[in-house]
Amino acid sequence: MEATEQLMCQPSDSFNPLITTSFQVSCILVISHIFHLVLKPLGQPGPFAQLLAGVVLGPSLLSRIRRVKDFFIQASAAKYYQFFSFVCRMLFMFSIGLETDVPYLRRNIRVVSIVAGGGSILACLFGGPFFWLLIKKPSLTRLI
Repeated sequence: MEATEQLMCQPSDSFNPLITTSFQVSCILVISHIFHLVLKPLGQPGPFAQLLAGVVLGPSLLSRIRRVKDFFIQASAAKYYQFFSFVCRMLFMFSIGLETDVPYLRRNIRVVSIVAGGGSILACLFGGPFFWLLIKKPSLTRLI
């Protein structure tokens, strides 16, 4: 019963959260494609255009406008945001995997291994103390 109530529209919402979430994803795809068309002649890759579209449509720029924020960011849409973020992250990683140049990796296995290992070690060096800090100071987890 609770799950059905969570999926229903709240009285404060203008539209169904599924509709606004789908509209947000569509806007991000259209804006990122436009940015890609503009930035491709400048030599910028596709993921850069996608990141730029996320910054423009996210809380950094356009969501600071009150009407846009009221339409796009609804309190009852949190479950939809989590689901779509998981699906989009998975599709994004899949598309990056499709663009991987496997023959280049085979030719330069030593350099590729050093870069991948170095990135993993740096992530552990920076993530470890931060994780320890979050465990020792539970008041910080409420801020995040």
